[in-house]
Amino acid sequence: MPRTRRLGVSALALLAVTATGCSAGADGESPGPEDPTRLRVGALGNTTDNLNPLTTNGFADYIGVSHLYESLVELRDGEPVLRLAESIVPDATAESWTITLRDDVTFSDGSAIEATDVAYSLRLTADPTQSPNYASFFGDVDVDGIEVVDERTLVVPFTRPRGDFVSTILSFVSYVYPDGATQWEDAPVTSGPYTLVSYDAGERIVMEAREDYFDGTPELTTLEVVVIDDPQARLNALKSGEIDVATRVDPVAAQAEADNDAIEIQQGGEADSLALGFEMNVNQAPFDDPDVRTAMKLAIDRQELVDVVFLGEGFVGNDLVGLGLPGYDASLPQREHDPQRAEELFAAAGVDAVDVRVAETTPGLQRATELLAEQLADVGVELRVETTDPASFYADYEVLLSTPFQTAYYVNRDAGAYLGSFTGSNGFFNVSGFAPEGYDESLRNAQALVDDDERDAAFAAVQQLVWNDGGTIIWGYQAVLNAETAGLEGVYLTQAVPQFDAASF
Repeated sequence: MPRTRRLGVSALALLAVTATGCSAGADGESPGPEDPTRLRVGALGNTTDNLNPLTTNGFADYIGVSHLYESLVELRDGEPVLRLAESIVPDATAESWTITLRDDVTFSDGSAIEATDVAYSLRLTADPTQSPNYASFFGDVDVDGIEVVDERTLVVPFTRPRGDFVSTILSFVSYVYPDGATQWEDAPVTSGPYTLVSYDAGERIVMEAREDYFDGTPELTTLEVVVIDDPQARLNALKSGEIDVATRVDPVAAQAEADNDAIEIQQGGEADSLALGFEMNVNQAPFDDPDVRTAMKLAIDRQELVDVVFLGEGFVGNDLVGLGLPGYDASLPQREHDPQRAEELFAAAGVDAVDVRVAETTPGLQRATELLAEQLADVGVELRVETTDPASFYADYEVLLSTPFQTAYYVNRDAGAYLGSFTGSNGFFNVSGFAPEGYDESLRNAQALVDDDERDAAFAAVQQLVWNDGGTIIWGYQAVLNAETAGLEGVYLTQAVPQFDAASF
């Protein structure tokens, strides 16, 4: 569970926030919620806002979707937890997996969730025409061969062994929909703890708690997500009583509220942190030169970035995602700040200026870019900054995949899940384009191993390839800050998205 604490002079934290229709008293003390069954959450939107769980990109919509639909497996504190599934078991070679459903799960229309629904959901999620965000995760699933054994059991075959089916694929996305479902924004039948009341794209999502949810009726019976793109505006809306929870608050702004007794900052752990950095596209000049990539990594003073951007309470990154989670290769040496060597490499490559595309898609990226400009200036390189609207930054995949240098952040996840999704030829979001000869084979071999320890060792070898020559810079891990009105309990995180179905005042 996330922890709550006051932000002192050097505090930063993580997330898990919520509060409900509350307003501060004249003395700054919160009188408690006006309606303890209603919660209003402010979150970042996206120019392509929609409630189709297969194409959603905005954080506000992620919150909505994660409350409307339940998963077979859910990540909590970085570990897979079975939800709709009672068991998920591989055969001896991990070429086939058997999924058995719980016997007490239903959709919002009262019908039982059955194996046919799961089979449909997996096939839908694996269809690149319907599911461009997630289809690549299921590229090794033999969708035509999925066999429904009985009402609660199905067998999922693979075209090659995948020992990481649960940890890499289902833990990342395994929402279950009714067989044949195609309607997402007009009274959809849902499998999660809430049903949809209304949806105004880019503005507001209103949901109502289900009385027949298998894990109990949520005490917060009305959940409202309000799109507010600017983090300071979200915090101001919380202070004025317009919302009850402000997600992803800037640490400097949160620190300024340290003495405000009407506001609390919630803090989670490393497992749900955000990995902040920059992506160098290895197929685009000047970063197609490995020496330039090395120079950039050496030019960055990671400790300074953590101290300034995270107010000293973040964690220094080492160009890999997965810090503190199973499978992370902690044996690799920490990348050090070496401006002298960076200057030599940049000069040898004839690089004296680079362009960077930046958007404040999470608090800290803009400030980190400003500091990077200062650090690069010290080694003779000018950083030319193109600032982009955060609501549209991830909307155009072609731009993302062709930009030479840009800001990036990732929800912290285990190494196997990250490598399979964000690197290699099959990585659906391989922004750096890193897929050298032999890399895909090494990654496939790691994914095939059933034994956890053997798989971790194989993934460590793949991480070393990324660390040595990849285009990804992870300079630090940010605890995601959410601000809330005091008194809320039971909020938890999954992939850094706050979940309110078990929350109450």
